[in-house]
Amino acid sequence: MLTPVTNSITRTNEAEADMFGLNVAREPDGFARAALRLSEYRKMEPGPIEEMIFYDHPSGRTRIYKSMVWKAEQLRSETGGP
Repeated sequence: MLTPVTNSITRTNEAEADMFGLNVAREPDGFARAALRLSEYRKMEPGPIEEMIFYDHPSGRTRIYKSMVWKAEQLRSETGGP
């Protein structure tokens, strides 16, 4: 019964760890490739209920999306764009 709660806490911690890794390694494309490799044994896009109940890490789709958002933000800050 507590699995969805503990998964949510762990998933949040893992998302923070992902951001830390992106900030340190500064390799969003490599991070996205790793998420694609993980999709060989994990569903890339679970439904919201499925993710809430069964996933203790962010989905592959979420990880790839966040790494590309991170990359776009870095490019904007480097070029001074909006």
